[in-house]
Amino acid sequence: MEKKQNDVFTIAIIAAILLLFSAVDVLSHAGFLKLADGAAETEKPKAAMSTLLYGSFFDNYEAYEKGRFYNQKKWKDLIRKAELILGKREYDNVLLGKQNTLFARSLAEQYEGAPVEKSLAYLENLVNRYGARVMLIPTASGIWRDRLPFYEDVFAQKPYLEEVRKRIGERAFVDVWKWLEEHRNEEIYYKTDSHWTSLGAGYGYLAWWELSGKRLRYEYDPKKKEVITDSFLGPLAKKSGLSSDKEEIFVFSETLRTKAQVTYLGKTEETGLYRPEYLDTDHAYDYFLGDDFGFAQIDVESRLGSTLFIIGDSYANCMIPMLTAHYKTIYFLNPSRYQGNVDKIIDACASRQGMDVLVLQSVTGFLDGFR
Repeated sequence: MEKKQNDVFTIAIIAAILLLFSAVDVLSHAGFLKLADGAAETEKPKAAMSTLLYGSFFDNYEAYEKGRFYNQKKWKDLIRKAELILGKREYDNVLLGKQNTLFARSLAEQYEGAPVEKSLAYLENLVNRYGARVMLIPTASGIWRDRLPFYEDVFAQKPYLEEVRKRIGERAFVDVWKWLEEHRNEEIYYKTDSHWTSLGAGYGYLAWWELSGKRLRYEYDPKKKEVITDSFLGPLAKKSGLSSDKEEIFVFSETLRTKAQVTYLGKTEETGLYRPEYLDTDHAYDYFLGDDFGFAQIDVESRLGSTLFIIGDSYANCMIPMLTAHYKTIYFLNPSRYQGNVDKIIDACASRQGMDVLVLQSVTGFLDGFR
């Protein structure tokens, strides 16, 4: 009985939406309503057997009507809510999962074949040439698999990481999966952003420390966290238009006491590891070290004389403040942003004695560089 009522309700919603679109279409053509702001006059898609069979007619018709829709801003939320009721879970390559969690889409087919083999060869070379350690961070779709829409065929990150482990060896492989999987029920990723939180990065730091052989200077206890903002709404929410609860950004209190100077390639020097000016922008995650950049040198006020060279992406930004407890100088190279010769700058810095090399990237972000 309940199922029958749900079916009737769904049919009623569909009928209401169709009637609404049809009424607006008639009134628009009659001149009573204007086109949506910025919409261009386009020809209504025609139904044909081929387009109906493959579903392209309905996609084209939806785009046609949304482009013409009168007072589009007013009705956008209403349409989105209706689509959610009808089961739609993907908007602009953003997936809506359980517990109101948003995921950046990463289909399995995007990372099959050549990208995987090329990436493995690249890592082998870094390990053999520089003694690098490799820390590839699973994204939310890898650890929070149970929150994904059931139909989504996402890239399987665990088997890839196991292949990396085999190719480079245990002494070079930082097993961050183990730590994040163990704490998967905690807020280790943002729900509205594609990055891990400071809590997730804290577990990543422990995974790194476990292999580093260094003395643990701080435990980075989340009970002593410093909340920077509690109104963070990440770009996944803004891009998809899906409403979501605002989140907090926090840092570990010990990192706020770190005195460091950051020099960006081609930019002026900055004092400190955090950038409060980004908190009121659409990219509040850039509070950690600033906007995406190609290369940075971080000089820490410390008696420690060792150096770390990081080949990373924006996932590294919120973990670097924790690593400053162990190094006097940290070089940070983002291969996707750096315009120069990557090998040359690594070689130039690697000539320093006692320099550690660390690959610190998200799994999908790393593989994107080989697609």
